[in-house]
Amino acid sequence: MSEWNISHLRYPVDLPITDRRDVIVRAILDHQVVVVTGDTGSGKSTQIPKMCLEAGRGRAGFIGITQPRRIAAVTLARRVAEELGEKGASLVGYKIRFQDRTSRTTRIKFMTDGILLAEAQRDRLFRAYDTLIIDEAHERSLNIDFLLGMLRRTLPQRPDLKVIVTSATIDPERFSEAFGGPP
Repeated sequence: MSEWNISHLRYPVDLPITDRRDVIVRAILDHQVVVVTGDTGSGKSTQIPKMCLEAGRGRAGFIGITQPRRIAAVTLARRVAEELGEKGASLVGYKIRFQDRTSRTTRIKFMTDGILLAEAQRDRLFRAYDTLIIDEAHERSLNIDFLLGMLRRTLPQRPDLKVIVTSATIDPERFSEAFGGPP
């Protein structure tokens, strides 16, 4: 994984999540699992991967972000790459069915939840990742339910793996309880 200077990170001031940046980065540093809720359009999908970079994630594996749909994975990858500037195109990639736009320099990998589930069949410990963001968890598809169950079982074996569950409408306390009480 390539090195990148986090001082280049910029957060749009008009996004509500930017006001919570310090709290979220601290939670990522201090906890193995973090649950983040916020309104649609608050910046969860585009800014949390950058906050993971700020917290030093993406060095020992990908920062993986799941999306329920292919178009979202591609669009969000392009948006985050654009926000990261000239280095963004090499740092951010995506993988959807029949398209793998990642490289050896990719640190942030957007993908459908189906892609991560398929990868998990070959590697149940998610060794390619040091951080996984399960975005849009409120959609509660079978894929997301399977992934959350697998991650719950994997975490004790992978103390280095960080998991962030995000959604606009989930009950954060219920999801937190399912993972042992993280913030």
